[in-house]
Amino acid sequence: LAQEPHVIMPPPAADTTVTRGARVHVHTTPAKDPAALKCDVGPVEGRHWRPFPWCHFPDWVATICGFLIIIPIAPFMGVLIGSAELTWAVSWRVYGYLRLHFINRFVLGVADRVAKHIMLDARNAPYLPYLFFLAIWAPALLAWAAYKNQTVGFSWSVFFIYHFLRIGPRFRLFAHQHVLLHKEGHAKAGLFKGPWRALNLLSQWWVGPFYGQVPQSYATAHNKIHHRFDNGLDDVHTNLDLDRTQPLSLVTYTPRFLLYWTGISPLIFFIHKRETRFILAMGAGMAYYVAVSAALWAYDPVFCVAFWLFPLAESVLFFSAISYLWHAFVNPESADDQYVNSITILKGRDNIWNEDYHVVHHHAPHVHWTEVPAYYEQHIEKYKASQASIFQDTEEGEMLVWMLTKDWDKLATHFVDLAGKLTLAEKRELLLTRLRATLSKAK
Repeated sequence: LAQEPHVIMPPPAADTTVTRGARVHVHTTPAKDPAALKCDVGPVEGRHWRPFPWCHFPDWVATICGFLIIIPIAPFMGVLIGSAELTWAVSWRVYGYLRLHFINRFVLGVADRVAKHIMLDARNAPYLPYLFFLAIWAPALLAWAAYKNQTVGFSWSVFFIYHFLRIGPRFRLFAHQHVLLHKEGHAKAGLFKGPWRALNLLSQWWVGPFYGQVPQSYATAHNKIHHRFDNGLDDVHTNLDLDRTQPLSLVTYTPRFLLYWTGISPLIFFIHKRETRFILAMGAGMAYYVAVSAALWAYDPVFCVAFWLFPLAESVLFFSAISYLWHAFVNPESADDQYVNSITILKGRDNIWNEDYHVVHHHAPHVHWTEVPAYYEQHIEKYKASQASIFQDTEEGEMLVWMLTKDWDKLATHFVDLAGKLTLAEKRELLLTRLRATLSKAK
């Protein structure tokens, strides 16, 4: 990949200049590249560089767009998440009291036996229960909602029940489906073999849209842009130009993630780069999603928005926050240090198929998820040398709350200093320095 110098911007008090800070090299698109998007260089009009198309607008435009995305859906998501958390707490107690652990062992045992016959890698057997269940569950729920809509019209109770059952207690169904989409998107050869290869279409093209995912998004936009640039400034939804200590930055970030999630900015990127294969792949996924949306809109616009487009907005809101967190830190001395740029969570309370080892995911995506903890241990000295962004005994939701409420002491308490030399105050200052550091393309 071609490279171009970037400038590490100074803290917010002086963020209108590029005269301070050191030049570093990260993956970028050269400003002279004829296929590059406009506004490659910055800052513009006395402010930070911004990614396309936000470089053409004042920051307040992106911020207002962010609020317009967040405000309509946040109350509904709050109710759904709150009820899902409560249900999870109750169901987990019942599960333990009735000693139902044998059900989990039985299901995974069956999956193990089936996986040996139909999957390329039998270690992926835990995917099967969720894949096959959701392939029936999600469309059945939508069919039920359509029946109720046809017989009694739109009902808020049906709206709540549908989405509550779709995401599951503590959004377990939602979370596992999206992690499965992520894993499948990285499986270039697919997950299934022989006469079962058609099942490789099941998650992306059938189940995914019920959970707000545009088909081919992970295989193209995620793989061919995000992993090409590792959240660098040519990544269409980078957050490194924003001061991540400021809660408002997440609002400003949300519209660029919306354009990424829907395939719009990746498609523009691929068109400008003239990458025909990716244009066709991303375009096909977008066309499929739009066609289904148009059909449902023709049936009933309210039904389409409430039961089909709501999951898209839900996913944008949820994963914009997750993406913002995963890459919130940057080393001012070495902006392309992946051990700092991606976070690792040890003993995570929401670690689905080892997704909490995000450094390994970027640094060594070829490593199978079952081997990721061992790979981390094998390379722990590199983490130590970089004073890596490692946290423990927490989860993404908690960390986001600490960042948005500026509870830096709580964040520092869960930060892991592998060298064992930093005080709590030093951890806090290190994290704030890495959150305040922003990047801008050099002129």
